[in-house]
Amino acid sequence: MWESTLADWQWVMGVNLWGVIHGCRAFIPVMLRQGEEGHVVNTASIAGLIDGHPGAPYQVTKHAVVSLSEHIYFSLAQMQAKVGVSVLCPGFVRTEIMTCDRNRPSELQNPPRIDPPSPEVKQIIESFTQAIEAGMSPKQVAETVFESIEAERLYILTHDEFDPYIQSRMESILGRKNPAVTS
Repeated sequence: MWESTLADWQWVMGVNLWGVIHGCRAFIPVMLRQGEEGHVVNTASIAGLIDGHPGAPYQVTKHAVVSLSEHIYFSLAQMQAKVGVSVLCPGFVRTEIMTCDRNRPSELQNPPRIDPPSPEVKQIIESFTQAIEAGMSPKQVAETVFESIEAERLYILTHDEFDPYIQSRMESILGRKNPAVTS
């Protein structure tokens, strides 16, 4: 966390959190005024429900999107609105996320690294790249999203294999225990 630059934090928060906030602020009031059925789907990540993700800015924003979506869910339910909300928390999906720096604004670029990444960082990057390449197709994710909207689900989980990690985190919280640390 402390090795991420301020530019890293600003960029990731701008896209992952502020993008969702701006979208909700722009569309939910209009949807409510229209008085018709509608649905908002905010994209978080499985990283928003578990602990131990190696990228602090990413995980922090994804937890925030889950929390924001929960808040919206309760607010809309209390209003008995015809508008619903879901939060998409996918696992690994075949996207271009590992090349996302191509979209990074120039004013938030980091200076070129003098030292190459450590072997540990290289291994994490390679593991994530392989997992994403082998991940679920965007079409499969979309099908799950539509099924979840129909079922009026707040949480849209696409990868059952992460359920034990979610359960472990919740059990640690409820048991007032520190999370298990794996190396």
